[in-house]
Amino acid sequence: MVAVNHVGVSVAELGVARDFWIHALGASDHGGFSWPVGTVPADESLALTGTAAEVALLRTETSFLELFAFASPVPGERAADAPGVTSLVWAVDDPASTMERVPAWGGSVLEPDLVASPEGVRLRLVDGSQGTGLVGVEVRVGDASGHLLAGVPGPVAVALRPGALGPTPVPVDLGVNHVCLDVDGIDEVRAGAADVAWHHPVTESSGGAAAVCYGTTDDGVLVELLESRTDQAFLARCRLTRG
Repeated sequence: MVAVNHVGVSVAELGVARDFWIHALGASDHGGFSWPVGTVPADESLALTGTAAEVALLRTETSFLELFAFASPVPGERAADAPGVTSLVWAVDDPASTMERVPAWGGSVLEPDLVASPEGVRLRLVDGSQGTGLVGVEVRVGDASGHLLAGVPGPVAVALRPGALGPTPVPVDLGVNHVCLDVDGIDEVRAGAADVAWHHPVTESSGGAAAVCYGTTDDGVLVELLESRTDQAFLARCRLTRG
C-alpha cells in the first residue's frame, strides 16, 4: 500500500457540496462523470443493483476527493455507530478564516476547529503550512488489530477506532462511503487481504492505465484498491502537489 488516494462522499446536492469543498475548504476541480441505471461495473463495485449517480472529482495537495450524488437508490442517513469513516482532518492555510466561511457555503461550525459539511461529514481543521487538503481519516471498525487500513503510509494518516456496532451502511447513504488506497501490485494486495470480501475481479480502466477493485472488510468498511500503472492515469498521485 502506498497511500490514501481519495475518500468518496455521498452527498444530497452535488452543486452545494462541490461549492462547499472548493470555496470553503480550498479543494480544486478535477472533472467528473456520471452513470445511468443499468451500468453493471458500477453496480458490481458497490455491491448494489440499479445504481445511478453524478460524480464530481476534486483535488487537494495531498489527495483526491470524490463527491457522489446518487439518483438511485435514494440516499439515507448513516447510523451514528456504523462502521466506516467518522471524521476527516483537513489542513488549511488559516483555520480561523476558514471557519468563518463555512456557514456561507452550507456547512456548520460545531466547536473550535471542528466543522461539518452540508451532508454532515465532520472535519477537524488544522494548520496547512506543510500542505493543504485531506491529511487524516478516522475510521470506526470492529477490531483495529491487523486491519487492512492499519499502517497506511503517505501524507494522509489513518486512525482506526474500535467500537463499530451499527449495521453496515449502504454506499449511497450520506457521508463518507469509501476509502481508496493507492497500491503497487494490486493482485498481491487483494490476495493478501483475507478479511475483505471483494465484490468483483480486478478491473482495468482507462485503456489499461489503471486497475481497480472494490470490497468490504469483515467489519463493514468499503475500500477500493487503485493501481495507477502510468502517469496518464486520471487519479495518479503525480497529479497531486504532494505525491
